[in-house]
Amino acid sequence: MHGKCQAPSAFFRQGRAAAAPGRRHAAARRLYLKGSRGTSEKSSHKRVLAAYTAKPIVFPASFPWHTALALLCFAAMNDTITLQIESLTHDGRGLARAHGDAISISGSAPAGGRASGRTRNRGTVVFVTGGLPGQTVRARITRRKSSFCEAEMLEVLQDAPRSAPPVCTHHGDCGGCPLQTMPYDMQLQWKRRIALDAMSRIGGLDAGLVESLFTGVLPSPALEQYRNKMELAFAGSGTEGDPLILGLRRRNGRGVVSVPQCALLPAAARDIVRMAADLAAQSGLPAHTPRDQARYRQAPQEDTAHHGKPDGKGRRGSRPARRAPANSIAAAAMAAEAVQNNGFWRFLVLRRGLSADLRTPGWWALCITSPGSHEEQEKVRTVGQKLLQSFPALAGFIHEERASEDALAQGQKRIASLDRTGAHNPASARFWQPLGGRHFALDAASFFQVNTAAAQVLADMALGMLKRHVSQESPALLDLYCGVGAPGLLMADRCGRLLGLEQDAKAVALAQANAAAMGFTHCSYVAGDAAQRLDRLAPAHENYWHPTETWDAVLVDPPRAGLAPRALNALLRLNAHTILYVSCNPATLARDAARLRGAYRLVEMAAVDLFPHTPHVECLTLWQSL
Repeated sequence: MHGKCQAPSAFFRQGRAAAAPGRRHAAARRLYLKGSRGTSEKSSHKRVLAAYTAKPIVFPASFPWHTALALLCFAAMNDTITLQIESLTHDGRGLARAHGDAISISGSAPAGGRASGRTRNRGTVVFVTGGLPGQTVRARITRRKSSFCEAEMLEVLQDAPRSAPPVCTHHGDCGGCPLQTMPYDMQLQWKRRIALDAMSRIGGLDAGLVESLFTGVLPSPALEQYRNKMELAFAGSGTEGDPLILGLRRRNGRGVVSVPQCALLPAAARDIVRMAADLAAQSGLPAHTPRDQARYRQAPQEDTAHHGKPDGKGRRGSRPARRAPANSIAAAAMAAEAVQNNGFWRFLVLRRGLSADLRTPGWWALCITSPGSHEEQEKVRTVGQKLLQSFPALAGFIHEERASEDALAQGQKRIASLDRTGAHNPASARFWQPLGGRHFALDAASFFQVNTAAAQVLADMALGMLKRHVSQESPALLDLYCGVGAPGLLMADRCGRLLGLEQDAKAVALAQANAAAMGFTHCSYVAGDAAQRLDRLAPAHENYWHPTETWDAVLVDPPRAGLAPRALNALLRLNAHTILYVSCNPATLARDAARLRGAYRLVEMAAVDLFPHTPHVECLTLWQSL
């Protein structure tokens, strides 16, 4: 590319960039990000970007074509546009449509071809992070595809006709509660629409039928300070200009924002978070940067030959990762070293529950770090001991390490469990949660519904559905993805047999302990992959467990990803009379419903708002065999 070049929207309609526009557009942006750092062309980049609004843009004859393409792509990627938000998607983004020439999708169809990026002349679909229905916003385009765009809200130009003041001072920066400015009754209405739309549009069920069976979204009993679990992330290198902080992910997902006045946490927990951040900063160790966040903190370095620390201080996070060798052992060692060099502090997970006497409330802190030396592990122990000494309500401090290069707040190796005295005590990681008049034992790393009061509403709704539609006097109940046994054990007193399947062996051990503590001898639990275990429950399997037994009801409560295809196929082969499917993701629920409706009919649907001020909603669907 030499000489004159048109503005980006025109440029993408001609020449070599018209082929594979999505890939070329993304690749060009990467070229810009990689090639512009520390090069002699940086000033030229600035000059061209400054002249972006002028038409045509003129590049010198010697200007590299890939750099020019990258500049055009990067400039177009950051177009700003004014949008009217029409509705809300299932993941909480605002949906808008750009009409006319307000926006140009890269890679328009060739002459005579079908136009892309339009929906029957209704305009280009734009998904806006941070936008709410009824708002007029100024947004920046962050991604362009052939049929839609993605954007990030920069400013609210006109608020929705009905709006509410935010309940938290961190609203706008923090991504934890994006629906705060929407009145709560409207939140419930939109969650109802999201659930209904998913079941009809994705699941293929008749919209009128689903609406007639849907009893609505039950509200959360509490709208603030309702969480019994909070996952906070560390960020920052701890150096001047980049302090170590502890908080929640930003709205755009890029980095962490400190939330000292978070409305989800009571004052006691905020004090624990504040002191934990200060103590971690005093350790001199930087926070871990997940692989998908590393580009926002610093540019990649090309020099991989230098094995020393460039800053001469021996700090983590300073040495670039080297290319992994072919030898698997050396590669594993180098992968571990890459984690070490990418920071130490990862997450602080706060859990709220009851102590062993089942009366005394308290907090448990789970600190997750990268693998560290003995000296670094001792620094974490010191942090835990100081927290335990300062806060009588803190009943336990648990340290776990995670070697994987990701942003999951799940430890892979337990290092220490400190009790109130600061001594190592494995039992200090256990606490109890009340539900349905019973108490469930949990570990600091166990899954449990984070909204205790709304979880009771959910359990009552599930129990009511099964009582209304399971006619057998002592039904055989299969609890799939049973966790620590809740809410399946709440139904155990009216079951002839209960079998729970769960992948996490630690959760299975807790479920067995909970069943024993409640006096149930007809409940058993098995650890393993759901699909494999379900296969063995099917009569056609050579190792069929119970050749004379059928399952009257199946309780399914999978992760957000829903049922894997193999697990869903095995579930259908069971031929259970009733399936109660509980889901925190309406989209994957609807996807699985499309398969279920071939052998089952939907007879009841409900939802509970476990996460106020967020787009998430917990759905319950009850199915009976045809």
